[in-house]
Order: sequence, then C-alpha cells, then structure tokens
Amino acid sequence: MNNPKNMLLIALIFLGILLYMEWQKDYAPQPVVINEVTNNASVNNQIEMDSSSSNTEFNLVDDVPEVAIDNSKTTQQPQTEIPQRTSGSIITVTTNVLKLKIDTIGASVVYAELLKYPITKKSKENVILLSQEVEKAYYAQTGLLSTQQRFVHTDLYQVQQTNYEVTDGTVEIPFTIEKNGIKVTKTYSISADSYLIELTDKVQNNTDSEWTGQQYRQLQRTNPWLNNDPSFTDAGRMSFKGAAYFESNEGFTQLEFDDFVEDKINIDVQTESWVAMVQHYFFSGFIYKDEKTKIISKYMPASKTPYLIRATSGFSSAQAGGQTEISSQLYIGPKMQAELPSLAKGLDLTVDYGIFTAIAKPLFWVLNKIHSMVGNWGWSIILLTILIKLLFFKLTEKQYNSMARMRKLQPRIQTLKERHKENKQKFNEEMMKLYKKEKVNPMGGCLPMLIQIPVFIALYWVLLESVELRQAPFMLWLQDLSSPDPYFILPAINAAAMFMTQRLSPTPGMDPMQAKIMKFMPIGFSVMFAFFQSGLVLYWAVNSSLSLLQQWIITKRIDANG
Repeated sequence: MNNPKNMLLIALIFLGILLYMEWQKDYAPQPVVINEVTNNASVNNQIEMDSSSSNTEFNLVDDVPEVAIDNSKTTQQPQTEIPQRTSGSIITVTTNVLKLKIDTIGASVVYAELLKYPITKKSKENVILLSQEVEKAYYAQTGLLSTQQRFVHTDLYQVQQTNYEVTDGTVEIPFTIEKNGIKVTKTYSISADSYLIELTDKVQNNTDSEWTGQQYRQLQRTNPWLNNDPSFTDAGRMSFKGAAYFESNEGFTQLEFDDFVEDKINIDVQTESWVAMVQHYFFSGFIYKDEKTKIISKYMPASKTPYLIRATSGFSSAQAGGQTEISSQLYIGPKMQAELPSLAKGLDLTVDYGIFTAIAKPLFWVLNKIHSMVGNWGWSIILLTILIKLLFFKLTEKQYNSMARMRKLQPRIQTLKERHKENKQKFNEEMMKLYKKEKVNPMGGCLPMLIQIPVFIALYWVLLESVELRQAPFMLWLQDLSSPDPYFILPAINAAAMFMTQRLSPTPGMDPMQAKIMKFMPIGFSVMFAFFQSGLVLYWAVNSSLSLLQQWIITKRIDANG
C-alpha cells in the first residue's frame, strides 16, 4: 500500500478485527442466568438417584418423553404411571480410545473419558466428555415409548458382567428388562479403536397382542461454562458450545445454551438426521437413519441437567409372539474431519469455521494433505505459507515493484512537501501528478494486503477448531502449536520482520502522528500475537519473513537499474 493513509487504515482495520476476535468474550454482554425452579411441585416431580448410582436428579415431567400414540394402530390411552427407580450399578467399558461407564438404570452412558486426549500437553488426566459430576453432568440416554408398555431411562436393567476390557475387535454388551410379557434387550456394540457405538433395542413380544412403539435418544447436560469465563489464552474461548442437529431440509442448525429458553426446536424430519451436544474439539451425538423422526430441545430449570436435545424415531411393531429391532448410533469423541463425513451427512459441520468456512475448509484440506506427506504440523504450516506466497507471488511482486519505485521518488516528494508545506492540498495534487508521470500507482499494493486478511483469519479458525492440530508439536521449544509461544520467540521474529519491512517501505506525505502509529504497529502486533496460537504466529512470521526477502530483492534490483 503506497498511500500512507490507506495503508494505515487497512492495517488498523486488520488489527481491530483481530483484537475484536480475541476480546469479545471478555466484553460481550453476560448471559442472563435463569434461576432454578425450587417450588414444591418441581421438587415432587424429581426423583433423586441412589448414591451408588449417577448421583443426579431427573425431572420426570420434562426429561421423559410423553408416551407415543400411533392412531393408525390403536386407540388406547397413554400410560400415566411414573416408573419407579431403584438403585443401580455402573458397568465400566475400557477400549483403546474410550473409557465408558453405563448405568444399569436406563442403560444410559453417564461417563466418557477420551483416552487419547490429555487435558494439557503434560497432564496425566484425560478429557472427560460425559460426566457424573454435578457441575459437569452430561448423559446419553435412550428408551422406548408405547401405549402398551414403555421402557424409559429411569427403569432398572439387568446385565451379567460389570467390567469389560476391549483391546481388539468388538464387544456386545446386552442390558435386559421385562415388563408384563414384553422383554427388551438393549445392546451396545463397542469396538476397540472406534468412537462410534452401535445401539440396538430388541423387543420380544411374549403377549397375545401387538406391541407398537418408538425409540427416543437424548443428550442431557448442564452448562459448565456458565459464569466461568475462560482465560485469555484458552483456545476454546471463541468456539461454539451448545446443541446442534442436521437434516436435509433445514441443514445444519446450532442452538447455543443461552438460546434454549426462547429458540426451542420442535420439528418433524423425513430424512436421515442426527442430534448432538457440541463443544471445542469434541462432541457426542446420536445418528440414525429413520424415515420419520421428531427432534425437540428443552430447557428444564429444575433439573441438574437442564439442557436437552432429543430425537424420537418412527413407529415399529412387534406382533404377538414376535419381535422387532430399532437401531441407532452414538458417537462420543473428537471432531476428526477426515472420518466424520463417512459416518453421517453433515457431521463434519460440527467443526465450525464460522463465516470463513469457504476459505478455511480448503486451507485445512491442503494443510492435511501436506501433513500426510511430511508428518509434522509445524512444517506443514510453513509449506502451506510458501504455497500461499507462491499463489499470490505476481500480485505481491507488483506491490513491491510499485513500492520500490515509490522509494526512488522520495527525494522529489520531499522537495514538493517543502515547497508546498503551507498548502497540503496543493502538495497532494502535485504528488499525484508525479505518480502519474512516473507511472506509479499509489493503490497498486492494496489487493495483496486485502487478500491476506481473510486468509489469515481463516487460518486462525483452522488452528482454533481443528482437533488434528490440538497439542501438535513442531520442534525445539514449540511443542504445542495450539497454544501460545511460551518464550515469545515467534512474535519477536515477526516484529523484527515488520520493522525491517517498514524501512523499505516509502511513506510520502505522512504526518508525525501517522508515523508514530506506524512505528508502533510492529510492537502492537507482536504483543497481540503473544496470546495467539503459536501455529498461527508461525504462519505470520514465515509470511512476513518471505515478504521482507521478496521486497528486499525487488528493491535492490530496481535501485541497481537506476
């Protein structure tokens, strides 16, 4: 950018965008906290689990769906009794990637630990996605609804074994329950190296009348981020947290925790779909291929797990003496972009790049392809930077040629400035005439700078959202590209490159205040970069260094040619 005012304006806009992205969480309006309902009616509707089980509360009015009625098959009235809970036990399943706990009450998954993902680089504790802790309560629950006999997640199931170690192949864990001649076997099929769990409800009808019902699947949790502001350097502070669902007509839809009260979901779906609870890097979700499904969300202020998203299947029937099966899948794990599309359509959209998705997705694709060849995310970022630099080489070459010619005009511009120091308008007119005579375009450097801003921000979101780069090492002191540079070496390199670039860049007509701001910018950018992920600063430092080298070579060549 050769016009100093325009150059300063774009630089300040760029700086403002970055500062807004980093600071908006601190200064955004705080969410309104809705007080929990504590009246007697709500308390009476809750049944506290036995201390040996999940140690939480369920609001049976809200979190157990209404009993289904298939008007085409029956005119019976729905059951109204509340299922009685008794103490259950916990079944532990450990695979190569997951540690799960399944409560025999409801055969619900009440704990999920991701064994391949430590909380921090040096931590011995792993990420816990589903949890029984009161402040982080988070469950995956299923059940069957029917006018003949229902089986909900407050019922007690039976299981023969309490501990499973799965290091190879797949294990099937059956939970059984029987009521009034209807026997249900809920089977979890869990593979040693997969985050995807197959779930099947088999209904055996031992009565003399037809059984008709639906399967429901729901995710229920608290909001552990409420009134718990993340630190400034927390990579997940900008990431989406809440519920999400996908179906072909509506596409991908998100529901933040703050929106559960007003923007309730209640839709009928005619295609394959899924529902999920999403957070930074990880999510859990129910995937199903029913032809007819109903998706709803609920906010239950009286519950310890007030946020719920549920999908209810279409109807299935078991004739007298016959059986039927209803299946779905439960995913609990990381947002692996290469694997999610093969599991369900739209599942990769849980990786949320925001408005820069159109740029960020191709960037990640290229970055991932490079990584598959070099095996190191740091070198992949450097090679991606070089590719981007080559892509815009001709544009930046024009920019630096223009700046080099501008630099040669500095003595003449200074003469004009002294001649018209009392008439700034006249000075600007004479300077523009000089540009025209020497065929120098003062706007010639705009486009390359403008292009790099969205690329930079898109890469910011790639590094922010891609679990593949989480805690990824580079070399030497950079052992986690998703966290800030611990010794601020990269921000210092970037500052040095910016200072040297400024010395090669002409600033005709710049007043003292503008000059001071321009001199401060390398320091301002470097201070800001000190809080950014080191992978992002690595990109910018390499880009700045390559730009400096290119500009120096072009300037020297033009100076040598006179």
